[in-house]
Amino acid sequence: MDYKKKIKLRICLGIIYLVIGVILCIVSYTGLTDNKFISSFGAALGVVGIARIIQYTRLMSDPERMQSRAIAEKDERNIMLWEKARSLAFAVYISAAAVAMIVCLMLGFEFAGQIIAYNICGFVFIYWICYAIMKRKY
Repeated sequence: MDYKKKIKLRICLGIIYLVIGVILCIVSYTGLTDNKFISSFGAALGVVGIARIIQYTRLMSDPERMQSRAIAEKDERNIMLWEKARSLAFAVYISAAAVAMIVCLMLGFEFAGQIIAYNICGFVFIYWICYAIMKRKY
């Protein structure tokens, strides 16, 4: 994929973040729900969307920066670091969630423990699917 197309795709993703954030804020402020978390999450998502749109728009306007960024993203060392960081984040999340699930169950918060357990199962299931796809692809 051409790097310029990849940047345009990232700008579109930023727009999607912004739209979802605005929708969540509107839903919260119109009184359709009493959940205050939705407005906070919507605002954060909107800010992230705006930041990504500005970041990638500025990148596209500077060809020199865009070229150096494309080289950096294709660099084998950076790719290896990103993959290792993702792998470590996954392992840390699963371990922390398992500890949180055990603590919730010991404190009598069975519903919260079940939600965390389902979350862990979902992540592991997605991991297996991705592993199977990668195994066939490579």
